[in-house]
Amino acid sequence: MSDTFSTSSSLPHVSRQPLYMQIYRLLLDRILAGFWKPGEKITSEQTLAAETGVSLGTLRKAVEMLTSEGILERRAGLGTYVSTFREKGYWNRFLPYETMHLSERYDLRRLIRFEHTPADEETAKALSVPPGTDVIHIVRHMIRGELVAAVDECFLLPAYFPHLSQAFFLTRFREDDTVYGFYDREFGIVITRQRCRVTCETISPDTSRLLGLEVGRSMLRLARASFAFGHTPVEFRVRHEDARTACLCFDL
Repeated sequence: MSDTFSTSSSLPHVSRQPLYMQIYRLLLDRILAGFWKPGEKITSEQTLAAETGVSLGTLRKAVEMLTSEGILERRAGLGTYVSTFREKGYWNRFLPYETMHLSERYDLRRLIRFEHTPADEETAKALSVPPGTDVIHIVRHMIRGELVAAVDECFLLPAYFPHLSQAFFLTRFREDDTVYGFYDREFGIVITRQRCRVTCETISPDTSRLLGLEVGRSMLRLARASFAFGHTPVEFRVRHEDARTACLCFDL
């Protein structure tokens, strides 16, 4: 890949935005266009400042904005990289649950449903699409011992996950994958931000049939709208965790 910008990436002649915001937008557009892909090192700040004709301080302010949004990540002694989940193993910063007894999270993850379905109002609002829009619905059981300890639902916009099918998921989702590592590796989609809502639920007959949980069971329900580069909503995810064995943990 070339390590310089094309002439089409030069700054606009007239703009009411502060200069650092123009540089922010320029760098974000380069990332969205695939100039730097997830996991790749970006051009040095000194080189970028020279190419765009701005001070190093202005360039760094734009880079800091992208870093604070989770789009870029600094690696000590190595440089600045486009964020990725590919090298993080099972850990990611969007895991809010911990087990009460600090054991391994799950022994087994099992796909129980893969379908296309019209988005209900909650899903549509989270994804900023009209109700009834076609979405991919994936349901997985998280099993610990003999118990279904959690159920994970993902609602995805097909435009961002081309060719995703049940067969593709079963053959390309690895045993040690996280969902976000899978999105990143297979589709170049990196989740950078979430908006969450936590409630308690008692499993109803309808929910029981959909999720394969017993009626009347008490669960924590975490509903999350997930955003990729450019603040684009690409996933609505609902996690149902056994309220007897899990707790929510946040760093504020």
